[in-house]
Parts: sequence; C-alpha cells; structure tokens
Amino acid sequence: MNVASGTLTETQFARLRQAVACPILAPNHAGYDETRRIWNGMIDRRPSAIVRPASIDEVMRTVRYARDEGVAVTVRGGGHNVAGKAVTDGAMMIDLSRMDGVQVDARKRTALVQGGSKWGVFDAACEPYQLATTGGVISTTGVTGLTLGGGLGWLMGKHGLSCDNVLSADLVSAEGSHMRASAEENPELFWAIRGGGGNFGIVTALEFQLHELSSVHGGVMLYPRANAMDLLRHYRDITASAPDELTAYAALLVGHGHPMAAIALCYSGPQQEGPRAIQQFQLSHAPVVDMTGEKKYSEVQSMLDFTAPSGARYYFKCPFVTELSDEVLRLIVDYAEKMPTEQTQIILEHMHGAASRVPAGEAAFGLRRVQYSVNIIPAWTSPAMDSECMAWAKGLASLLEDFGTRDAYVNYLGEEGASAVKASYGSNFERLARIKRQYDPDNFFCFNQNIPPGS
Repeated sequence: MNVASGTLTETQFARLRQAVACPILAPNHAGYDETRRIWNGMIDRRPSAIVRPASIDEVMRTVRYARDEGVAVTVRGGGHNVAGKAVTDGAMMIDLSRMDGVQVDARKRTALVQGGSKWGVFDAACEPYQLATTGGVISTTGVTGLTLGGGLGWLMGKHGLSCDNVLSADLVSAEGSHMRASAEENPELFWAIRGGGGNFGIVTALEFQLHELSSVHGGVMLYPRANAMDLLRHYRDITASAPDELTAYAALLVGHGHPMAAIALCYSGPQQEGPRAIQQFQLSHAPVVDMTGEKKYSEVQSMLDFTAPSGARYYFKCPFVTELSDEVLRLIVDYAEKMPTEQTQIILEHMHGAASRVPAGEAAFGLRRVQYSVNIIPAWTSPAMDSECMAWAKGLASLLEDFGTRDAYVNYLGEEGASAVKASYGSNFERLARIKRQYDPDNFFCFNQNIPPGS
C-alpha cells in the first residue's frame, strides 16, 4: 500500500471524488488540520487525505477505491486511542465522525449505534428510557473503538464488558463489501471483533444489549496525599469482596496544586443500599472533597472527563496485577511523589464480577480474571517534556514487572510491538490470526494493534 508519498496525486484525487460523494479533505483544505487531530496531542501525523463518509455505502466505495489505487487507509472512530492508530503519515484516513447516530429500541432493550458515535451521545440516547450498557469512563471516548478492544467501564461487574453486550455488527470488509456478524451470521467474525480490535473490517454499526438502570450512586472523594497508603489499603480490602454492582477506581493525582488521593465509584445495585456503598470507602475522617451521591448514569459516565482533556500529550503504561500487596501499594505511593506534571495520574482499575467470569475462549478478549490495571498516565503540554514524562511512566512499569501478569489491555497499548499484542490475547491469538487470514489475508487493516494473518 502507498504510504510513502504523503499525499495523493491530482489524478488520484479526481478518481476519489468520482468514487465517493462525501466530503474529502486534502492537506491544503481549511478543515484538514482540525480533522486530523485526535485526543492525544503527541500524535501529529499528516494523512494523504481525509474521507468523511456518512453512510456504509460511502465507506464501501472508499475502501474499493483504496484497494484499486493501492492506497493505505486508517480508520477514525472516536479518535481517543492513546497510540493514535486512527491517523498515519501518508495514509488516507476514513473518518467516521459524521456517522454518529444512535437508535434505541426500548421494547427489545437494544441500541444500534453507528461507528463514529461517542459514549456521551450513546448514554444520552439511552437515558430517557432508563436503559444503559457498559461503556468507558470518559464520555468522549468512541463507542466502537472501546468496544472492539474489550470495553472496561462502570457496569462491567454487573453486565460484563462492552464487547460482552454486543449482539451484532455491520462491517465493511477489506474488499469493500458489506458484512454482518452475529452469533448466527459469520460467528467466527463475531467472536473476533469482540476484543480483537479493528483488524477484521471497518465497523460501521454495533447493536448492543441494554439493561434497566434508572440511577446509580457514585462520584469522587478526595483525600490529602498523606492518606494515600491508608486509602489504597482500604480500597484494596473493599474491592477484594466487592459485589458485582460496585465498580471503583483509586487514583493518585494533583488537585488545585495539592497532591491528592482519590476514590471514584459507581454502585448500580438497589437504591437503598447506595449510600452505604459510598460511605464504606471513607476513612475514619471525612474526605476534603466529597462529590458522591445519587446520580444519573450519564453523570457518572462524564464525571472524569476533566481528567483527560483533548489535546494534552499522553503516554500510557498499564500493567495488570492480580494482587495489591502492601509492597505494591507502597511502591506506587512512593513513586507518585516524583510525578513529572500536575496533570499526571496513577489509577488503579478493578476488573471483576461478570467481566471476569466469562470463559476466556468465549470472545477474543480473553483476559478473564479478577485483576487490577495500574494505569500510569503522565500528561503534559510541552514537547520538551516528552522524554522526561515517558521515562517516568516506564520507570514505574519496570518496577511493577515482578508483580505483574506480563500482559495488558489492548486498548491501553501504545507502540509496545507485536509481542505485547500477542501477549494481550494469550491462547486466543492463534485463532484470531486464522480469522484474520480468512477476512483480511493481505492485512489491509494494518494500522491498529495488528494481528497478522496466520497460516
């Protein structure tokens, strides 16, 4: 595929405009720079062109054009991935952001969401019907991208991961044709897209199972950093026996210039038990900030948006550990004293309940166990700090290697390489590689956490 030239020739642009009627942005177009930008400000890449389809037919036509011309493509859904796989220098970006519709069937408790929609839009569409499904914890994240990689979120303990709630998908194949995947139709493809990322086609729509949810109890509590060790021990002890309805995160961060320790939680069980679910996280003294209470699910889904502003520079290292021993917690707390910026965070994310009980081979996402992801997330604004911030994150990840599982959540991977991708799928990798050969033998969809076609 042609990624070297950095642009398309005038003749290629002319043929592209004949092939598709949707907006096409060349590098000299007024909206090109804004559209190529994604969430992670570290990613500054220039696609050869940006195609902005509004229908599955336009996506199909774009893929066929790319195949005919030998032009490489990337796919942008929500553009929130830290590795920036949505955009590559010299490749043509297919930007799905105009395809952001959500249709809710309240009677069937299902929702059909297009490939460019974000969780905030999805939640707003479902909320009037008092329905919801597992989404991410930042509302500006794309629905499709998060789900294709698995989809950890507030309701994962009760209802499983986002991918566990997918009923069907519409895709455009590497040949530019329409495919449908479900338990009855192309079942191997359906298995693969539930955790296998964007390796098998361009997902233009997903159908989700929804669940009744009128309100939740949750929010954020902040304590001074001096209480961090006590708070993290408390968090560990509570989450070790947490009911499916309770999902909680712990974090070390800086708030208004002050080092803090935080708990963020969502309880989706019986309303009368909500206040107790919140109060159990309090230490012997009250937090300095308490923003917990009964809330709409959409409020909890968006309450952490301020921690991940678009355009900042981000780098992730997110190892899994199965046990938060005192040694691990002390290591994390001590290392947090060297945070390189006030925007930096260390977040403990607990995967449990329904998400951990699904058999490892039931879907491509196979890391089914009770575990904690230690999300080491430096954030900064000046390119001059790139090396320092990345080195800081790598340093803590290295210290945690002796305690970790040596695999990771594929949605959190950066440019760790093929071995990290393979480790993230464990025993499911070989099956994924065989399915890749069936549906994309030429590895047309290669700008992702790539699974090469197997033998």
